[in-house]
Amino acid sequence: MQRYTFPEVTERLYLSFLALSLLSQIKEMKYFAKSYADQTMAKGTFDQVRMINNDLANMLAIVAGDPAITKKLRNKNQAQAMRQRQPVPVMALRRYLRTWEEHYKNLSTLERALNITDAALRNLKRAIANYGNLDQRNKRTTIEKLARLVADKLAGTDLHRQLKRI
Repeated sequence: MQRYTFPEVTERLYLSFLALSLLSQIKEMKYFAKSYADQTMAKGTFDQVRMINNDLANMLAIVAGDPAITKKLRNKNQAQAMRQRQPVPVMALRRYLRTWEEHYKNLSTLERALNITDAALRNLKRAIANYGNLDQRNKRTTIEKLARLVADKLAGTDLHRQLKRI
């Protein structure tokens, strides 16, 4: 955790949700997305970072769990201040992980809560939220863009391995 700053964690968290949202819309990956979401919510709360949790659950613990967790980040003073200003809608995220409905609304809510301003991520959100209506070329482009970002920011994670399989 000492390698990351709070903004890096929030960006990775948002990227994880984008990846899961996309995977939940691909027929061959729906089971993985549901299984990963169930693992994420297995402990009931996101109160602390645990070795047995998946990456998403641990990132949620950093941004929405015990505030003392932010003291372990590289920018601990700034992280505590940012965390207080950025409340994460945990109940809405849990509902989203159970239902996978209203992609655009839920991703936009998370984007605002995490203060994501990267235009590339915002454009990717629009494409993922509208994935079912895209033509094959745009679907492939969306997957490739997301796969590149995940490879850069989430290398070695379960989400990265699944996106490589597509």
